[in-house]
Amino acid sequence: MSAEAPTRRRSGTVTLSGATRPSATKTVAAIGVASAVLLFAGCSTFPSDGEVVTGADGEQYILPDGTERPVYASRDDCIADVAEQLEKLRQEGEPVDDSPESLCESSDTYNGHYSSGVWLGPLLFASSRWDSPRVSSWAPVAGGGFAAPGSAAHSDVVEKAPAGSKVGTRAPLTGGFGSSGKGGFGSSAKAVSGGHGTFGG
Repeated sequence: MSAEAPTRRRSGTVTLSGATRPSATKTVAAIGVASAVLLFAGCSTFPSDGEVVTGADGEQYILPDGTERPVYASRDDCIADVAEQLEKLRQEGEPVDDSPESLCESSDTYNGHYSSGVWLGPLLFASSRWDSPRVSSWAPVAGGGFAAPGSAAHSDVVEKAPAGSKVGTRAPLTGGFGSSGKGGFGSSAKAVSGGHGTFGG
């Protein structure tokens, strides 16, 4: 995670009581898998800015530094692994509203940005990868390597750049998790391991 003071971003509201994140005391709204993974790993802050890049759909987005994706040898591996990670998050009370099918994409959609014939999981914030024997590698994400038309695998990591933004410049991430950087996420959530996955924060 960035050494700067990152800003928390999210699309819903989560209120945590105490330091242990008991699910019974949460008031929740559904969040994306990348945000939930970061919270599950014990990381209570999110990137505050990123680089303006062009997505595969031709639109300009702000991409946080260090964004990456898990790479799989097959669609079945991707769906099985992402389903397992989502189930772990839900068991911990993270209100993830995504499906494995919507978060797995063929690399062929991205015209040479990744090895051909492999499958890609969702975009994840830096330092939030999980440990799984199904993941063959982790691919850094650059311009053109996300946001294929109709893609749901990137929606809570990147955001549309303001009109007039110039590719290659830095821009603040303002939407989603609350631009004040205050409140919302407990600061002592612990990393949890089990089964095939270990989330790092």
